[in-house]
Amino acid sequence: MPVAPMQQPTTARGHFIGTVLANELLCREHYRLRVEVRDFPRSNPGQFVQILCGSNLPPGAMPANENDPDFQTPAWTELTWQPGQPPPHPHDRFFAGAAAYLRRPFSIADRHDQAATATTPHVSTLDFIYRVIGKGTRGLESMRPGQRVSLLGPLGRGFAVSATMGLAILVGGGVGIPPMLYLAKILHEKKIPAVVLAGAQRRDLLPLKVSPGAGQRTPFPVATWSVDEFARYGFPTMISTDDGSLGFKGYVTGMLESFLTGLSAPQRPASVIFCCGPTPMMKATAGIAEKFGVQCQGSLEQPMACGMGTCQSCIIKYQPPGQKQWVYKLTCTDGPVFKAQDILW
Repeated sequence: MPVAPMQQPTTARGHFIGTVLANELLCREHYRLRVEVRDFPRSNPGQFVQILCGSNLPPGAMPANENDPDFQTPAWTELTWQPGQPPPHPHDRFFAGAAAYLRRPFSIADRHDQAATATTPHVSTLDFIYRVIGKGTRGLESMRPGQRVSLLGPLGRGFAVSATMGLAILVGGGVGIPPMLYLAKILHEKKIPAVVLAGAQRRDLLPLKVSPGAGQRTPFPVATWSVDEFARYGFPTMISTDDGSLGFKGYVTGMLESFLTGLSAPQRPASVIFCCGPTPMMKATAGIAEKFGVQCQGSLEQPMACGMGTCQSCIIKYQPPGQKQWVYKLTCTDGPVFKAQDILW
């Protein structure tokens, strides 16, 4: 089967001010942030947005687009440290009041568009799912409907979807599940069959809505569940939890291996794995994919400061087949989606 090239980044990206529509608690520590943005460029599943987390932007401080002639930068709180004082702690809140001064990267979990008319602009509704684990995500947790939020995006290269693939296997672990929601929507639009494997540490950390009475046996070697976010597209979902509190007991990679074992030899080369999650999970997924002869695309979760290739903080080692020497790649601009077999884990 022809191998689809990695998705090229969209030519348009920029700075936008969105309005928070909702910030809904999904499960323990996980929220869905819904933001309305005007004139947001075309995007692909697997791309991400850099969000300035924290306090509400003051009305009128920044227009909707930095290309506007009236664009202004936000007012930052200056450093007040003086010689002779103890050195400041790196976690002290110097910039933008109580807000985190570095943006945080978040995959686009869903997108809905309302086309422009003669009297109204093009409006996009973007969904982001995040887990509250630090200062930045605590800042997001505090945001309320009506507040304004600063976004940079869409950034990076997304998943490559080929109409010739026989089966898409979506593997998401923890906060690696969100990009699979957006990907499932696109696969459905392209009429490509898919199955979803979702993993979490415990049931109360799974940011998905599982319908009561699900978990029935099917022709698959692992029980499938009716998960609202994927069932709307007709895609069955397999669930794993590390402690066995829901579905398969163990890691999502163990469930993946059981599933691939049940596929016939002709089905495997026609399938493509799309994965996102913690690095050890994706490394294991890449190894399983190679073992079964299945293509695999991984969306990496590297720490990023700028998201645009300036800070060079998100480098990985990369060596495609036939290349004698490995090279560095930037997760934010060369990825975050790569062919898993080309990464030196």
